[in-house]
Amino acid sequence: MARVQLVTDSATCLGDEAAAELGIAIARGSFAFEDERAVDDERAWRQAYVRVRGGAPLPRTFGPPETAYLDVFRPAASAGNAVLCLVTPFDVSPSFTTASAAMLTVQDDLPSARIKISNPGVGHAGLGALLVTLAGQAAAGADLDALLGLAEELEPLADALVVPESTRWLAESGRLALVEERLGDLDEDIPVLRIGTRVTGIARGGCHEEALAEAVRRVGQRSGGVPLHAVVAHAAAPGIAEEAADRLRREHRVVRLIVTELSMAIGAVVGPGAVAIGVAPAGAGGL
Repeated sequence: MARVQLVTDSATCLGDEAAAELGIAIARGSFAFEDERAVDDERAWRQAYVRVRGGAPLPRTFGPPETAYLDVFRPAASAGNAVLCLVTPFDVSPSFTTASAAMLTVQDDLPSARIKISNPGVGHAGLGALLVTLAGQAAAGADLDALLGLAEELEPLADALVVPESTRWLAESGRLALVEERLGDLDEDIPVLRIGTRVTGIARGGCHEEALAEAVRRVGQRSGGVPLHAVVAHAAAPGIAEEAADRLRREHRVVRLIVTELSMAIGAVVGPGAVAIGVAPAGAGGL
């Protein structure tokens, strides 16, 4: 087992199978329709996207409670391992608050517990890609300080962009005005969004294919052409996700690519049919 337990919240797009393989623990939030509440997982998200497409309003989302983080932090600290918890930017999920509360609770009982909470500026699929890189370093024996330093080094080189199916659900979630503030009236155009500390429109395409191509082109610009880990996450749109994955492989130096479900924390903003694309450098020092 790695000397450092990596933790994130369920708004991060990584996928349960990949998280288990990489040894990354996930503190789960939840989401709720008027008549039903569900804990975050891939099956629940798939079912929810079908329900929204069928006419249900977008659900409300909730970050992980303090107990979800305690369930991860306590065993790791009790075993003598340090903990590095990377959480989703606050505009999407209030995870930092509950993770910090859990950290303090554990340290009250175990004063020597080394737990760091980090709120990087990259979210969802980009945070998932960054965690893939950190997990490789943790497995190789990197300590807490080294991993925290690497996260700070690589975060500015990572990115995460989202292409919604249409502007319909952006309007329903109340975010369309923010997007059009930057891009102007979209009319029938499809925006390319950066969803991190806020929802920002960064480009537009005359159709979905144009917007997807622009997102793939732009997502690797910060990294400067180094090898990348990539995550493509979709809201019940596996065909479009595979198209995005193929484009990423052709246009960037992708070392590992994960295709998974889009977390509801993001899906409740952009709706069914959306695709998120995230990348992070695959090695320390951009190597």
